[in-house]
Amino acid sequence: MGYSKTESVKKKTSYKVMVAFGEQTYTLLSDEARARGITIQELLRAVVIPDWFKAKYEPVPRQSPVIERRTREEEPVVPYSFSNKLRY
Repeated sequence: MGYSKTESVKKKTSYKVMVAFGEQTYTLLSDEARARGITIQELLRAVVIPDWFKAKYEPVPRQSPVIERRTREEEPVVPYSFSNKLRY
């Protein structure tokens, strides 16, 4: 477990968790990770968790559908995203 050595009181800097997936979710994650050339753990850290936090905590802008559509077209497009397939 990670502890900061710079403080006189040891403070935990990271936590380990264990996760169990059903077969369908594991296959989805495995296929996506393989397509990106990374491990499932890297996929979870770099894509799934940040996307989940972004979707959960970033406010949705209140704009007209036309302006919203233009905004979406200007954003970079991810070639394949499975985040919509996962249920949070």
